[in-house]
Amino acid sequence: MALMFCSCSSSSNEDIKKEKVALLLPSSTMVSRWAVDANYLKNALLRYGFDVNLYQAEESADGAKEQVKQIKEAIDAGCGTLVITPIDYSVINEDGILEANQDCNIICYDRMIMENPAIDFYTTCDPSKIGEMQAQFLLNVAGNNNMEIEYFAGPKTDKNAPTYFESAYGLLGANESFTVPSGKKSYSEVALASWSAEDAKNAMTERLNGKSSLPDLILAPNDNVASGIIEAIEESQLFTGTYPVITGQDMSDEAKNNIKAGKQAMTIYKEYEDLAETTAMVVSCFISGKPVITSNTFDNGRVKVPAKYTSFTLVTVHNIGQY
Repeated sequence: MALMFCSCSSSSNEDIKKEKVALLLPSSTMVSRWAVDANYLKNALLRYGFDVNLYQAEESADGAKEQVKQIKEAIDAGCGTLVITPIDYSVINEDGILEANQDCNIICYDRMIMENPAIDFYTTCDPSKIGEMQAQFLLNVAGNNNMEIEYFAGPKTDKNAPTYFESAYGLLGANESFTVPSGKKSYSEVALASWSAEDAKNAMTERLNGKSSLPDLILAPNDNVASGIIEAIEESQLFTGTYPVITGQDMSDEAKNNIKAGKQAMTIYKEYEDLAETTAMVVSCFISGKPVITSNTFDNGRVKVPAKYTSFTLVTVHNIGQY
């Protein structure tokens, strides 16, 4: 059943114009896409007439603590609706700030705050489907040939990271023609400390030590990770000018250049404008007290949170010119 939104407009209810909405997102220092998300989200909410407060913090341990301070600041500033992309959901939970303010509307954007009963809604692209798309791309490239593959995954602070990986590995791990030179196959073995290219580069460099050749395929969960892997490959003595087939996600500017240069095979473009518009409609409905009906839910370990999954697109050298 398709999601059905209430019909909310800024002109139909003057009161909602006075509402303050807080956007609490990661900064774009590590992952560039967050600048795009912030821009689309803020503009979408402004079109509804809301007073928008934007907060951003670094994707780091200190940044996770700063985000909690920002949540408190937003609530103290009178923001009754919070749109949050958690940097580390466990840090938010440890503080208890959301449970203490359940009169606020709490909407998770792109990442879920796990194990928290205060979450009201979730807007995202289905991470399981993204993992499947990355895996199927690699399977299509491999065909029935015997190939070597290496797996990478994002950090445990982002609940999407194990979901991407487990979904992808469910398909790739079942292929008996694949071998894994490093022997690293489980999420705990392949998870990086962060989404940074530096962490990915260091992990790839370590895996290449003592090897006689590069792997044929690499599951990289996003473009930052892919970028770090590419850098490690180019600095390796094993590099002869030919790159493994490397996946990605987020369609960063660097990824677009890497795809055009034949360094990265694909990326996944989340329709950020659609995701922002969907989130703004959800916010408007919550503020106006009108229902949002959806058949999708996401179990965060404490509650089944109503969710809306928006679209995404596979981007390769064949369609990169459209973006």
